[in-house]
Amino acid sequence: METHIVTFEITKPYNEWVMHFEQSRQGLEASKITVLFRGSQKVDESKVCVILQAPEGDVEKFMEANAPMIAASGHVLESTIVNIYKS
Repeated sequence: METHIVTFEITKPYNEWVMHFEQSRQGLEASKITVLFRGSQKVDESKVCVILQAPEGDVEKFMEANAPMIAASGHVLESTIVNIYKS
């Protein structure tokens, strides 16, 4: 099992990004990805952190397969930083 701490910037208002993110929950769950946390930086809502837990490689597969949908949410793909921790 891996825990992914994903940080990135968004171009849409945070509330709009959250709506898109919540619409992707079924796909995440189907891919055996658990959302532990999602939120914006306290002083800058354009900076977001998502913490996910999943079997090895599943988050990367999901993000690659769904890149257009992720980008449509306002997620700036080029700004993404992923730190992976093993349990």
